[in-house]
Amino acid sequence: MEITHRLCSHPVWQDSQVVALYSSLPSEPDTSDIFRLAKASKKTVLFPRVDTDYLRFFIVDKKEDLEKNFLNIMEPRLSCIEALAQSIDLILIPGVGFDRQGHRLGRGLGFYDRFLSTLSPRVCRIGLFFSFQEIPKIYTEPHDQRLDLIITEKELIQTA
Repeated sequence: MEITHRLCSHPVWQDSQVVALYSSLPSEPDTSDIFRLAKASKKTVLFPRVDTDYLRFFIVDKKEDLEKNFLNIMEPRLSCIEALAQSIDLILIPGVGFDRQGHRLGRGLGFYDRFLSTLSPRVCRIGLFFSFQEIPKIYTEPHDQRLDLIITEKELIQTA
């Protein structure tokens, strides 16, 4: 998959030790190969789990560590070890749309924006999208968090 190739050949991916992924929905770019390649590269892989109105990230070593939870999305089992947000080098972020300025449309619940607001600016924020999800301009609110990179099957967009 072109998105996986673009991500895994990027220096920020190669330099990262702790990566936060997500379980993709059928309408999103598939992250299963990214998970497999991260584990093969000996990276620590984290996945989010919804807890009330915020995200907590847990270390996931194998796909069996995931179970259906919030909105039937595959999330880490509570038996997984919780990770500190400060340990994250790179975070992949889903969405339903993006613009070239690094703004994204999520699913409207604010989980990622709340979490991203707690991260150090050194953490690279990458959105994975299909090119057809591009929107000319997304109108934002003060709490909306920007992406550093956007990767589609057609290109890599540097936004910062």
